[in-house]
Amino acid sequence: LLSRGYDLAFAQPRLPCEDEFGEMDEATCNVFYDPAMNEWLRFRGLDRAPPFGFLNLGMLAYLGGGEALSQVQIGEFPVLAWAGSVAFVLWRSVYLVKQVATRNRMLVTFDWIKSVLFGRDMTRL
Repeated sequence: LLSRGYDLAFAQPRLPCEDEFGEMDEATCNVFYDPAMNEWLRFRGLDRAPPFGFLNLGMLAYLGGGEALSQVQIGEFPVLAWAGSVAFVLWRSVYLVKQVATRNRMLVTFDWIKSVLFGRDMTRL
């Protein structure tokens, strides 16, 4: 955000050319003015950039050896927390769903099947 010239000192992000009251400040406008960002905001019908919002859905951590940690939550409200094999299945299912292409999903699935059948070190076959 700093590279685009947003002023993070205020709660509501605003264009760097504007002061606290929405007035254009020519001194900072010449230094930080990004015409593409300004036009994009105007095209969307906005005078200022909307504030950033983050929805925390929890955390997943793969530990190795078929175990993982999971904490599922919506915002600040925890839904469930698991550790071990159940969390590992959840981790793998989320990992597969996050793959964009069906081809990648199939490749990852077959790689997991190969590693279960033959192990990770296939040079000793």
